[in-house]
Amino acid sequence: MLKIFNTQLNGIFTKIDAQLEEIEIASQLLMQAANGEGKIFIKTFDEINYFSEFMTKSTESLPHSITLDSLEEINTIDTTDRVLLVGSFFTPELNQWIKKLNDEDIDFVVISNKDKEHNTHESLMHYIDLSTPRAIVPTADYSKIITPHLMALNYIYYIMYAEMYEMKQDLNEE
Repeated sequence: MLKIFNTQLNGIFTKIDAQLEEIEIASQLLMQAANGEGKIFIKTFDEINYFSEFMTKSTESLPHSITLDSLEEINTIDTTDRVLLVGSFFTPELNQWIKKLNDEDIDFVVISNKDKEHNTHESLMHYIDLSTPRAIVPTADYSKIITPHLMALNYIYYIMYAEMYEMKQDLNEE
C-alpha cells in the first residue's frame, strides 16, 4: 500500500509542478500586496480550514496575511490588498466568494480542484489546480482511501512561500 501511495503522491506533485508558471504568477500577485501597503486576505473552505492558521500565524506564514471570515469583510479590502481562496472543491460557498470578488473588482487567487460541473476554473485569471479530485489508494474491498488535499496544498503553499521569499530578498537588494 505504501508503494502505491508514494507513486500516486508523486503523480500529484508532478501535476502541480506542471503549473509552476501559474504558481509563480499567483505568488507575484500576492507579493504585490505583501511588499506594498496591502494585506493578503486568506479564506479557506471545508477541511482546508485546518491550514488557515498556518498560512497566517506560523513562522512560515505568508507576509502581511490575515484571515477573511465573512463576505461582509470584503468591504475592508482596498486596491492594495489581494485575496487567496483555498478549498478542496468548488463549493457553492467558494463560487459565491469568487462572484463577489469579481463584482468588487478585487484581485484574487484560487487554489482548488477543477470545477468539473460548471468549469468555473476556466474563467479565473489566477487559478492553481490542487490535483486531488479523488481518493488515491485502493483497498482490498476495491474502494479507495486517502484524498491528500492538505499534502497537495502544503506542496503548493511552500512553492509560493519560497517564491515570495525570493522576491522579497530581491527587492531588498535593490
